[in-house]
Amino acid sequence: KRPRPELFLNHILIHKVMAPGFGKAPFSKCLCTLCVGASVLASFLNVQHLCNLDIKNTFGHGQVWRLVTSHIVFSTQSGIFFGILLLYFFREFERRFKTPKFAVAVLVLTTLSTIFQLILLAAKVAKRLAPGPYSIVFGLFTFFFSDIPPSMKGGLLFIPISDKTFKYLFGLQLMFAEFPHSIWPSLCGLLAGVLYRSRLFPFQRIRMPLWVQRCCAQYCKCFYNQSRRRRNAGYQQVPEADPSMPQQLFGPPPAVPLVEPDPTRVQTLVGMGFEEQQARRALSRNGNNLEAAVGMLGASW
Repeated sequence: KRPRPELFLNHILIHKVMAPGFGKAPFSKCLCTLCVGASVLASFLNVQHLCNLDIKNTFGHGQVWRLVTSHIVFSTQSGIFFGILLLYFFREFERRFKTPKFAVAVLVLTTLSTIFQLILLAAKVAKRLAPGPYSIVFGLFTFFFSDIPPSMKGGLLFIPISDKTFKYLFGLQLMFAEFPHSIWPSLCGLLAGVLYRSRLFPFQRIRMPLWVQRCCAQYCKCFYNQSRRRRNAGYQQVPEADPSMPQQLFGPPPAVPLVEPDPTRVQTLVGMGFEEQQARRALSRNGNNLEAAVGMLGASW
């Protein structure tokens, strides 16, 4: 029986992407630190009422800082706990997409959600909106729903349960953390995530300028210098060949000739979250072997 591609993807997610800590996720680390620090400071100074988004105060009284604080300051303790917990878990997307692309995605989600929230306030659908990074958390939930397969499945009283179920429960707890004011920002974040992932708008083609990446890598250490790391890796000392391992003596096996990628398997990899160009290249180099292509793409994360 041939193994399913999902098993290879789960192995990669567990051992490469979902590693503990903030390794290879500096932007997520800065985001969590900023949200916790800003929320604690606002609570200590008792200024949470100056952090939510409000059209009259933001544009009429010049309190433009609300455009920023409305996405980083939680006004409840339960919001801080569950919000930071989900941001910590979603750091795996930064490892998968790399820091520059993940940072652009967060910026796009925040901008779209801000526009939707302003429309709700202008139309008087919502009188008050709870502050906090709801747009980021629930925007990333769309990635979590589509790209992360469940690795463990079970059931409780005829109700299917997987390892993803608890993340959804945490999301519901966060959505109702400041009911009813936290409902609308959460829905705006979900809508922003759906629009970002849709092919109707070219949001996924937006790239961060190189000069911004260089400034962040130099001053705030938010981005790693990948090119320097690759150059240094090329000067590592090669160990001596072991006679008991024929592959070290005679070299690697011959490479598989490039073939035309199978469109069906390309769409399968795209459905897993990989880019189409990378999926076509991986299938071409591995002779349309789906399992080998998934392993090759996962190793490049």
